[in-house]
Amino acid sequence: MNAIKAPHAVKRITFDKSEASPGETLYVRVPKLIQNEVLVPGSLALRFDIDLSGGHAVQNVARALVSKMVVKFAGTILQDTADYDLFKIYEDLFLSKEQRDKMYREGIQSEDLCKIRSNAGDKKTTGVDAENKLTKIYGTKYHIRLDHEILTDHSVFYPQALYDDLVFELKLSGAAQMVKGTDPTKLKYKLTNIQLEYEMIRRQNLAEEANSVYSSGKEFTYTHVHREKVIPIKKGSDARINIKVNAQRRSLKAILLLFTEPYTAGGRDSEKDVFPDLKKVQVTINGAPNMLYNEGIVAEDLWEEASRFFVREENKTEHMTPKLFLTGDKFGLVIDLRSMADRSMHGSGVRLVNSTDGVQLELERKASRSGTINCQVFVISDAQFDILGNQLERVQL
Repeated sequence: MNAIKAPHAVKRITFDKSEASPGETLYVRVPKLIQNEVLVPGSLALRFDIDLSGGHAVQNVARALVSKMVVKFAGTILQDTADYDLFKIYEDLFLSKEQRDKMYREGIQSEDLCKIRSNAGDKKTTGVDAENKLTKIYGTKYHIRLDHEILTDHSVFYPQALYDDLVFELKLSGAAQMVKGTDPTKLKYKLTNIQLEYEMIRRQNLAEEANSVYSSGKEFTYTHVHREKVIPIKKGSDARINIKVNAQRRSLKAILLLFTEPYTAGGRDSEKDVFPDLKKVQVTINGAPNMLYNEGIVAEDLWEEASRFFVREENKTEHMTPKLFLTGDKFGLVIDLRSMADRSMHGSGVRLVNSTDGVQLELERKASRSGTINCQVFVISDAQFDILGNQLERVQL
């Protein structure tokens, strides 16, 4: 009964650009607010309408829209992630079914609902009463959550007390990545009515506490994701693939490999990541072979590694299952390098500093069929930036 009582409100303000097209970069500055107003964790988002032509949107619209994400503070880069959409879409596959079932604003929805909201030419007109009702509520309105750990995992954020701005740079995906349709020449989309949305609380003691912490010293830990490289694999001949990752990190949490097939414009399945017929994966760290599993990671271990790293909510009905993971084109090879499987803990990854050997992976697979698949290599590590005297002191990886 003695909990904080304070005015709060959801604010929607006109963004610097009211419209945006494929390939453009949106620069989102975390609003400074006014004195004694703090930002509620996880509430910052871009809200907009999306106008499509030539087809309908892909699955997980909001994630698919952002092909690259850069986070800066005081002009210093905290994170620079190419193929951001691939990583975040894959991460969202491990949300619980309950969570995904209510993410209409993000664009996780059935294909029928997606076509109706996109006003596609081949949308269903009968047997879709529920979808039509949802469309009346949500329409073409979506939002991109700026759910970086800096803003979600460190209590309230008080921008007014900081001398510099926290900025997100979002590069929009091309129309071929976003729109599904049969005629590649007619694929188009545009974001309109763009707004910045956030929730704030006005409370003097919260603001003063945050200001005091920023002044005396505050450490912001977060997960740093970097797309390291893309490796083409020939399905019919590449039976053994060697991959070296020599990123210098104080805490390397994991290496994620996603395998995607080339697609024609308008034919992208945004949640499709194929299984490359892996038999065994050998892991060598700093020159020491047979790490993690002394006989190598074999097929039956693949799901355990991925679920250990990505599953967020235990004892929930999972959207991602072993069957879907291994047979439903939802596969990702995870090399989990943490000491403990605790998503809230930072710093338990492998230390690679002044290393020349790094992490070497040897993938053994069954070579069959024709064509090529692309292997996207993501390096996932812990990072930290420090505030002292209400300004940036340093960034550590």
